[in-house]
Amino acid sequence: MYRLRTALLATLLLLLLPATALAVGQGRLQAEIVDENGEPLADVQIHISNDEIGYEKDIASNKKGRFNLAIIDATRVYTFEFTTADGKRTWTEDVKITPGGVDRQTFSPPSAAGPSADEVARIEGRNKAVDAFNQGVALVQQGDVAMAKERFEEASRIDSEMPQPYSALAGIYMQEDDYPRAIAAAQKLLEIEPDNPRALQILYDAYEASGDAANAKVMLDRLASMEGGGTDAAIRVFNQGAEAARVGDLDGALAAFEKARDLDPELAPVHAALARVHFDREEYQQVIESAETALNLDPDLFDLQKLRYEAYRRLGQEEKAKEVFAEMAETDPAGLAQTLYERGQEMFSAGKTAQAKTAFEQALQADPSHARAHYYLGLCFVNTGDTAQAKEHLQKFLELAPDDPEAATAREMIQYMG
Repeated sequence: MYRLRTALLATLLLLLLPATALAVGQGRLQAEIVDENGEPLADVQIHISNDEIGYEKDIASNKKGRFNLAIIDATRVYTFEFTTADGKRTWTEDVKITPGGVDRQTFSPPSAAGPSADEVARIEGRNKAVDAFNQGVALVQQGDVAMAKERFEEASRIDSEMPQPYSALAGIYMQEDDYPRAIAAAQKLLEIEPDNPRALQILYDAYEASGDAANAKVMLDRLASMEGGGTDAAIRVFNQGAEAARVGDLDGALAAFEKARDLDPELAPVHAALARVHFDREEYQQVIESAETALNLDPDLFDLQKLRYEAYRRLGQEEKAKEVFAEMAETDPAGLAQTLYERGQEMFSAGKTAQAKTAFEQALQADPSHARAHYYLGLCFVNTGDTAQAKEHLQKFLELAPDDPEAATAREMIQYMG
């Protein structure tokens, strides 16, 4: 009931290079900037422009001299103006990116000598690794994960500094429950890109699954501290709460859900889970607060209206309960019918036949096809001696749910009443 799916591990397609989702007219450039010795030039400022369409964009190379660029209209030529970090060298190049694909280029200042033989060999090796990786991508898309894994492993052997194969492999190993290899691949990914959130996500999941709570906590804390990492961390803490709730540890569930809420206050399912735990703990004011927050974030969480209704009723706030009742009647009649049915069951079990009868009648007004409401309303009429009404509702119950466990009892009562 509680568990959130972590989409990054649910499908291998999310492990692939971004180019796999490019539209035909779009293009992507994965590039590096090197000096005359083939050494990376970090923090180079790059101004990209096209006067014809008025396009301008400023980016910079990272510590390894690399940068990525997505171009919406790759049918045009763009001017790249490069300025080194010390401001001493500036040069421009006209660049054409292949529409619908991923181009990989190496740039150097004009005054620098061309790449060394070692650098040329390194670039050629990278190209072979990219080819192997792209073959793996195609195999994943064809559903052949086993062969894809071999291509990704090949790419990682050819170029041990290329991050994408390790990201893909870590995800595959996690799906195979091979946690040691998932950890190794994610750790290598983290060495190449220390701020890679996917590496931290997989490391947390692998450590958690293998019972290493200490390392799992370290990864979760790192993930939570990253900009934009709160949601990923919140989902994982949420799932800890879901497991605690599953085994009846309401205190543990509450603590985890509250932590998840603090990590990402915009996750509606977290507030919904808090409302359910508070209800189980009979903390009805907190039920109302959490349910209303969840509904503000996601109005389609109709089942929370039932919790609000019951919480107001148990707090004795009948006017508020009536307001929620009216909202449910308008937006979720089936949910309202179920709420009234459960209230009727409560009254019927307590021997309050008149109140139970009213609740079952209201449930059927909201949803005439609620089979069990017909059954229990029939029992109410049996208790009051109204045979005709009892038979009518019991027969309707059998019509709607002929295979219900109570169907045999209903048939016996109808036969007895003649």
